[in-house]
Amino acid sequence: MKYTILITLLFILISCKKENKPTEDNTETRTELQKKLKKTDLPIEVIQSNVSFLSSPITANNSVQLRYELNISNNYRIPFTLKKVEIYNLEKDDVPIAEFNSDYINEHFDRPGNSDLDDIKILSGNEFGVLNLNVILKQKQSFPEKIFHKLYFEREKGNGEIATHPMEVAVIKIPKENQFTLGFPFKKKGKWLYEAQSHQGARFLTEGRINYPQRFAIDWTLVDDNGSFAKNDTKKNENWKTYGIELIAVADGKVVGIKDGIIENEPLSEKMAVRITRETIGGNYVIIDIGNDLYAFYGHLIPNSLTVKIGDTVKKGQVIGLLGNSGNSDAPHLHFHLETKSNTYFGGEGIPFHIDKFIQLKKYSEQEVTDLFNANNVSLDSLNPVSKTNELPIGYGLIEVE
Repeated sequence: MKYTILITLLFILISCKKENKPTEDNTETRTELQKKLKKTDLPIEVIQSNVSFLSSPITANNSVQLRYELNISNNYRIPFTLKKVEIYNLEKDDVPIAEFNSDYINEHFDRPGNSDLDDIKILSGNEFGVLNLNVILKQKQSFPEKIFHKLYFEREKGNGEIATHPMEVAVIKIPKENQFTLGFPFKKKGKWLYEAQSHQGARFLTEGRINYPQRFAIDWTLVDDNGSFAKNDTKKNENWKTYGIELIAVADGKVVGIKDGIIENEPLSEKMAVRITRETIGGNYVIIDIGNDLYAFYGHLIPNSLTVKIGDTVKKGQVIGLLGNSGNSDAPHLHFHLETKSNTYFGGEGIPFHIDKFIQLKKYSEQEVTDLFNANNVSLDSLNPVSKTNELPIGYGLIEVE
């Protein structure tokens, strides 16, 4: 009997070994390898570069545009001067899809903590900068799946000669084009001056993390039928056509943040009514959670005009407060933007959106907009009305809201 039991156990052990023996698999394990970038002509890599956050491309000005920040650091002791940046399709790198020259870099290269540099493009040892990029393609074109950046740096050699070093860096995957469309954050029809370009480089530190909540923010100011911002004395808020306009929820949502009680500024004054800090920069504001991990921010409202409180549920089109001139504001206007959810005010990343319909009337430069405010008048002559659908107004301009 015991021999029978031993033989049975032996067969079980042999059977287990056979079952545990790995079967041969002729299928190859395939790992997708990313295309290599060309190595620098220097003995070692010295430039660190990356994109911290990438939002979806937007439709604007009959084009598709991708707006983001490229972080660039010099990890070597020798100074390097950034002269040019090219953007390439990772899979087709024969011709750049975009180029940014020295003039563009001078205007869009931020050097946090270094505001008095003789040449903003020079990165000395352990210095860094942030290049605000806006890659523009014709509307019929589309962005490739992945792109990379080619940076051209100059350095002075020991013999005094200037050497140029191309460096391929920062491969990024392009998100799908923006599909998020909203109406205006106000009901008032008429001609509105907008300012968007000035917000692109607004950089914040939140819990030790760099973020750009105002990346796609727009400031809105209404003009009257004569093109004037204000009637009579421009130093009085109540004389401005924009002042006191009802602001509305752009979507159903829940109020998650408010600020109230901040006194207003005198229009076109160099002095703010309160000290501008992280908490007062937006003046009296309302933040609405509109779903999909998005917050809608309304800034510079009239004190004590807010009609909602934290926790309130709001419906699209519901009045939430009145447009004013509080916080970091030169004149009565609305500051509006979308940002990702975060633990703190202005702690998210700016998210793009399209506006369902408007009429583009004119475009301006930043200096022209300053001159318009100082003159208290926008010329309504020589306008060129162009109907727009599902686009984002960019730069500086005048539109018609019907």
